[in-house]
Amino acid sequence: NIGIHTTNAPKTLTVAGDISASGDIYAKYRVFDTGSNVLANSGSGVGDIVKFGADGTVAGKIHYLLGTGNWAQTDADSGGKSTGSLAVALGTSPASDGMLLRGIVNLGHDPGGNIGSPLYLSTDGGSASIAAPTGTGDIARVIGYNLNESGKIYFTPDNTWVEIS
Repeated sequence: NIGIHTTNAPKTLTVAGDISASGDIYAKYRVFDTGSNVLANSGSGVGDIVKFGADGTVAGKIHYLLGTGNWAQTDADSGGKSTGSLAVALGTSPASDGMLLRGIVNLGHDPGGNIGSPLYLSTDGGSASIAAPTGTGDIARVIGYNLNESGKIYFTPDNTWVEIS
């Protein structure tokens, strides 16, 4: 809804094109609806989403961005598959379904741990885990935080990572 100098906006705004302003535009906050209907299925999510790349992603799996602009499943066994830009697939077609860069998402698997626990990129392709990988050459990278036992997480991949020696 929209209004002037009010927190109880009386009108609904519908836009069918570009929006421009001659002054400042302010937004108080973003709300991610995490209700059961919104995030009921593997790969459903809300947040920062991009839409590009070729088909072939798996809903709910974590992917990394290739130099070609396409996506492939992550693997903490390989630096090339775990240290770059990450996203969770929201379907099988990145160009139409989208890739969630940051936000709330249903992975479709329980990564383990308590609510609020940090989650790591897993050596199980495209997955997250409560346990950091421990093998020589594995990449330990926090990718988000557990929200519940049904696979809902706050996906916010850290920009830092450690190679296990």
